[in-house]
Amino acid sequence: MKHLLTKNLSEDQATHILSQCQTLHYNQNDIILHANENREGVFLVLSGMAEIYIPSQTPTNIKSKSQGEVLEIIKPNELIGLSNIHHFLITQLPQNQQVEAKTPLYPDQLHTHQPHHQTLLQVRAIDDTEALYIPYHILKERWSEPGIRDYILNQVSSRLHDVYHSLAEQITISKSLGQSTDPTILQVQDIMQAKPTIITAKTTDTIQSVAEKLSKDSTMTAAIILESAKIKGIVTMHDFVNRVITSGKSTQDQVQTIMTQNPITIPKTAYYYEALTTMLLNGFKHLPVTNEYNQLTGIVTLTDLLQAKQPTAMLQNTETLKTATKEELPQIKKQLYATLTTMLQQQVPILATLEVMNTLYDQLIQRCIELSIKEMPSAPPTKFCFYLMGSGARKEQFLLTDQDHFLVYENPPESAQNPDTQANSTTHSGHIATRYFADLSQKIVANLELAGYQRCKGDMMASNPKWRGTLEDWGFRIQEWTLHATNDRLLIAQNFFSYRHIAGDDTLHKQFQQTILNSLDRAKIFLYRLSQLERENPIPTLEQPIRSMFRRNKKQLDLKKEVLFPYHHSLQILALMHGVTYGTPIEKIDQLHEKKILSENFQKDLKASVATILNYYVRNRHQQHQKGEELTSTLTLPTLTTREKEELMLSIRLIKELQNHMLSYY
Repeated sequence: MKHLLTKNLSEDQATHILSQCQTLHYNQNDIILHANENREGVFLVLSGMAEIYIPSQTPTNIKSKSQGEVLEIIKPNELIGLSNIHHFLITQLPQNQQVEAKTPLYPDQLHTHQPHHQTLLQVRAIDDTEALYIPYHILKERWSEPGIRDYILNQVSSRLHDVYHSLAEQITISKSLGQSTDPTILQVQDIMQAKPTIITAKTTDTIQSVAEKLSKDSTMTAAIILESAKIKGIVTMHDFVNRVITSGKSTQDQVQTIMTQNPITIPKTAYYYEALTTMLLNGFKHLPVTNEYNQLTGIVTLTDLLQAKQPTAMLQNTETLKTATKEELPQIKKQLYATLTTMLQQQVPILATLEVMNTLYDQLIQRCIELSIKEMPSAPPTKFCFYLMGSGARKEQFLLTDQDHFLVYENPPESAQNPDTQANSTTHSGHIATRYFADLSQKIVANLELAGYQRCKGDMMASNPKWRGTLEDWGFRIQEWTLHATNDRLLIAQNFFSYRHIAGDDTLHKQFQQTILNSLDRAKIFLYRLSQLERENPIPTLEQPIRSMFRRNKKQLDLKKEVLFPYHHSLQILALMHGVTYGTPIEKIDQLHEKKILSENFQKDLKASVATILNYYVRNRHQQHQKGEELTSTLTLPTLTTREKEELMLSIRLIKELQNHMLSYY
């Protein structure tokens, strides 16, 4: 566009035109155009990218970038300000004035004065951006140049096509959901009990006085404890029974002695699914509701949610998993898949969907472990921990995959007997533990298989002695991987370091984490070798619009192989370098931000990008599963809308930045 402005002009004329334009620089998150401000020209993006969005109307005192609904991504050589260009391209002719059809008409040629036009849309820089500001009067001077007219009309028509296509998609989705089938999109403020209906008390009030307040209204089941308008605790009827009556506690004691301190709260603007999942995942039935100033505004109960929607499959699954028998294990998979389908149909954000599904899968695995222990002739002879690896460990599992796990148990206790018998006693204890956990692991694998988890083809399961052992055994193994980093061991380590504790003793788990940390003290070569594997598998470069990939005949993208695996490995290496050995990928991103390795903006953008990639990945594979097709991680690019392609391009670009950041250390 810049060259079009000066096309067919002398050097002096070109200089005159460009002197009236202005090259502007914007840092990441700078506002380029504010909502409801007059637009006097357009911006041509020279480098970097910007996004057009509708600013959030919710008041906030947070200094981070404001939230809002993003409508479009603007890339280099594209224009900002096209939504108002129609005021420049007026076609209505003045009365009693004959003008040739090819002669352009401008607002100042009309009899009536045209007011300034404003918009609800806002534009901000996604990263460091350079843009050329072109006033409307410059476009007026150069409108006779066919190249300029064609360029702008092409931009407008292309943008209009995308808008109509996106609008049609939204209407289709809306109709498919129906008006009454999805209370998931209800907000908490539409369901909650308002503040006047809540019992409130002070921390110093007596238990009896609070109980009397609750007993006056049989519909009230909880009291909120306040101090200086801040929520300090919550007391339910269940607390009165279990913490007062059954324990013989004096009713004259202060209520703060039985309240649940600093309870989890939920904002009134949160959605139904957020309230429901918060309750189910934390195991309680009351949530204080807060306003934008974090002040109490109401309460929402599990009963309120269930009255808005009949008991969900999610709730039924939670209850079923707690008491499932061995004979019932094969039926649970179907129920869990129904929950997944419902959440995807109701457009629940993908990270929330995965959090719910992996919590349910965790409960299924824990139940399989409980059943396996009951099948053993005795209780475990020593403390143990059971760990997941792979997608389950990353909390990214949505359809049941192959088993991928290992087991750690306590070192044999040292005997207190005399030195002559100590070695034999320790050896005997070790043999008992070895036999016990070998048998237990076999039973766990068999029960998980009943529940729908296929056996791992690579035998990375606790039933394999290589994936089972004492704390000391694991210390030697990890040290062996790090000191003698062959390619085979590197691949094993990549899978291992995504581990997540699923069952067993918390104290032993902490000891295991410390063992890993100690083993990494001299692991620089190991981390270097891991980084070189990633250097050989770079994430695709999509700096240009994604449609340019089609010109290279790249019609598909393997999300798992080309994006998710490099992302997981890069994040894993970066985390290990900075002493972060445990956590899901999202948790590791937050931990790296806390250590100031990742900036706040990059932390937020990276999580949003990961959510975008996972959304495509999950929905694509889920759709294949429902159609009975072979499951692949391949995304067919031509089937995406322009906006989806831009969203995908930006997300991959940000994940590639993470990979480049990790590689910059080496």
